[in-house]
Amino acid sequence: MFICKANHPRGFTLIELLVVIAIIALLAAILFPAFSSARDKARQNTCINNIRQVAMGVSMYA
Repeated sequence: MFICKANHPRGFTLIELLVVIAIIALLAAILFPAFSSARDKARQNTCINNIRQVAMGVSMYA
């Protein structure tokens, strides 16, 4: 059976919290450029599809 001593703190220390925040910030910094490039690629595909539809409409009208 685990007995917690009265003089031992039960929460996280400041250092532990700062380390966790630093790890999360590092992961976010690594992932944000990947999301940005994926968003740019999606916008490019949307633009290409719109141009294709306009060209299709013009060719069908002609």
